Order: sequence, then C-alpha cells, then structure tokens
Amino acid sequence: MLNSQARSLKTSKTQTIGVLFPLNFDSLSKNLMFTHISDQLQRELSHRNYDIMIVYDHDPQLKSNTFERVIRSGKVDGLINFRPQLLEREIDLIEKFHVPFVSLHCALQENPMLHQLMIDEENAGFQIGQFLGSQDGDRYAYLAVDDEPPAKSSRLHGFRKGLASMGKKLEDDAILSAERLPSAAREAVLDRRELFENGSTSIFVYNDMMALGVLNALRELGVDVPRQAQVFGMDDIPMASWFTPRLSTMRSPVRQMVKDGCDLLISLIEGKEITPQTVYYQAQMVLRDTTRENK
Repeated sequence: MLNSQARSLKTSKTQTIGVLFPLNFDSLSKNLMFTHISDQLQRELSHRNYDIMIVYDHDPQLKSNTFERVIRSGKVDGLINFRPQLLEREIDLIEKFHVPFVSLHCALQENPMLHQLMIDEENAGFQIGQFLGSQDGDRYAYLAVDDEPPAKSSRLHGFRKGLASMGKKLEDDAILSAERLPSAAREAVLDRRELFENGSTSIFVYNDMMALGVLNALRELGVDVPRQAQVFGMDDIPMASWFTPRLSTMRSPVRQMVKDGCDLLISLIEGKEITPQTVYYQAQMVLRDTTRENK
C-alpha cells in the first residue's frame, strides 16, 4: 500500500483497481470458479503494480452504498466488475465520472457504454448437448442453480439446442435446481433418484463444484458412472481432476480473459479511446472419467 501511495503522488493516480463483488456474496468457498478468476486477477494486477480494493455491498438499495462512495471519492483508477447486474444509478455514476470499467466473466445487462469480456456459456452448453446427445441413453437432465431462472440460463438454452441438433430432448421435469454447494447438489439428485436408478441418464451440471456433489449422490445410489450415468460439469476448476472419477467438464480460458481484461482497463485508464464491446471466449471440452467417449 505504501508503494501505491508513493506512486500516486507522482502520477495523480491511486494505482488501485476496484473489484465489484456480486451482491449478496456469501463466500469464495461457494463458487471456486469465482475464486479462481479472482486469484488470476490479483496476480495480473500485482504484476502491473496495481493494488486491489474489494467493493461489496450487502444492501444495494441504500441511498449511498459502498460502490457510490468509492466512485465519488475517486479512490480507484478503474473498476473490474464481477456483478451480473448493476443498478441504473450505478451505471449513471460510471458514465458521469468517466470511470474506466470492464466487466469480466458475467453477462451484464445490455449497455452500449460498458466493456464486457465473458465466456460463451450458450456455446459451451451446446457442445455438451451435442456430445451427450450423441451417446446412447434413455434420459437427459440438467442441474441448475436456484438463483437463475431457467428461461434466462444461457447454459441451459445451449444445452437444449445441442441435444435438439442430435434429435434428443430435455424434458422440463428433468431440470433440477440447488444452491451452489456440493451438499445441495447431492440432495437434489437424491430427491430425484428415479431419474438415475433405472436406465441411463446423462446430466449437465451448472458447475464443477455441484457436479462433485452429484457424483457423491450417484455413488450412494449405487449408480455406475459413466455406464449408467454420465456427468458433465462446467469451468474445469483444479478440483475437477483431483477425485475419482475425474470429472468431464468445459475448460474456460480464464487466464487469457483476465489478461485481456486488465490490458483493456489499463488502456482506458491511460486515456485511450476504445469503443465498448462484448467479447466472448470459447470454452474447451475436457473429457475424463465421467463420460463414456474417453473409455
């Protein structure tokens, strides 16, 4: 911090980047993909001699929240956003104070003034749907997070399209939901054991952490993976390959996305005129032990 303060005296900059955490954020332990991205961001900014200020509001409806105080007081040179939503008054502040702003990973609402870099979740879901749809099986299932309506889920939409391209279909009653925890995912599967105990079922799980909970449930039910049930995760967090069976998943190019986001933000801080745009990164399929193709 002393180094950043000394630099700021010479440059009239704070050498600090604000990082907007999601609203109602509980802990990094609930979303290891978010933890992974945050770690990469901290390393990248540290190499560029920037400090990080975490900006997090428990109650965004307050007349003056932490986000607004940080902007009005000029405590940061720019902002990296992890929130899927911003309030109108927050967007107005970004525009009014001309704060360099880049949104990473999450799909923020449409706005021509905002730079966004994110994973193409619909394409990832489509690839999974095509792959699982090409396998012999009786049923297909999807495990969603309970805070994302199915109608707004890019992953689910892509999964349906991928299955349809192979002449297969995801039934509405085969869409399960749970909190972003392995224990909650386990309970969701145990509550719908009839989907897995007879015949064969292929399930796409919202993220890798929840997929590990699904594998625990299937083990308890005596369901053989991948012969009776194929399980596909999303993100390829390091933990996905630590356990047996190793999880098939989609690997997100996090390092490249973070590097590009930091390059863009610093260019904006330096005053370069860059047209706001949305950049999509393609996830790569990683086949391991929970699917049949790699046997």
